[in-house]
Parts: sequence; C-alpha cells; structure tokens
Amino acid sequence: MSEPDPSTGSRHGGQAGQGLEQPVEEAARLIYLANHVVALVGAGHSVESGIPPFRGPGGLWTKHGEPDMRGFQRFMENPKQWWEERISGTDGYQELIDALAQAKPNPGHIALKEMEDLGYLKYIITQNIDNLHQEAGSRAITEIHGNRTKLRCLGCSQRWPLDQFPIDELPPT
Repeated sequence: MSEPDPSTGSRHGGQAGQGLEQPVEEAARLIYLANHVVALVGAGHSVESGIPPFRGPGGLWTKHGEPDMRGFQRFMENPKQWWEERISGTDGYQELIDALAQAKPNPGHIALKEMEDLGYLKYIITQNIDNLHQEAGSRAITEIHGNRTKLRCLGCSQRWPLDQFPIDELPPT
C-alpha cells in the first residue's frame, strides 16, 4: 500500500475532501463491467454488528487464549468431554454465543445482499461464523470457518439452528 499523500492524507491521490470517492467509483465501474464478482469477506466485517474479534484488543483469543484447533478430532475422541467444555463457558465460547444472539446485519452485509439482488455479486466467501450474511438475505455463500449458529449432524450432514437444541443437557454419546 502506498504512503498517504501529505497534502490530502489520502493513499489514493485526489484533492482534499475527496477521500475515497475516486477509488469507490473505479470499483463500481469494475464491478459493473465484470461477468462474475465474488466477495472475499474478512474476519472484521461483523465487528460493527457486535461480534467480538478473535485477535487483537478485546479479542476472544486475547482474553481467553487461543483454543485447541483440533475441536472436531477432540469431539470424535470424547464427545462427552467436548460438550462439558462447551457448556461450562470457561473458554470464551459463551461470550461468542451471547454476541451471536444479539447481532444484526450491518450496512456491509446489506450492501452485499443488494449487490447480489441486482445481479452484480455472484458469490460470497467469508471467514465469518455468525450467519449475518444469511440474515441479510444473501444466498450464495461459503463459510470457510463454519457457522457457530448451527449444528451439523455427523451422520447425515443436515444442519439445524443452534437455538433448536438445548445444550444445557448433554446429548447422548
């Protein structure tokens, strides 16, 4: 990324006060001319919706430590222990679940849905696990880190909303 222009403060050139107008117009032009636009959505997209970041100041992993990334393997090895850890809320998981329950799509989610409706956006690939793209109405989505608002049956791969299953009692193992 280029250094800011000292006369305008902009990294993109232009006159003072123009800010991002020219780059936004160029992006709109490229989207208009494109045949197939895919949005790659990063982890910070949902912070405005109240979803805490995982890293950095106030991040879940900053406060609670980075979790064991072998969650699926650990579940398969000992489902009872895995569920007990989820229910205990000691790993920051409950803080995330509470934030997910309160979160609503932000203007970025809505804009992507509107671009999809207009036929400009063909697909969303997101790191976010919050279901907010779906709540905004987007349909063509890949969630590369999964979705923490849904449970998946390991037998048939069908998915259900998390709130349809009481997890205060351990499921059978």
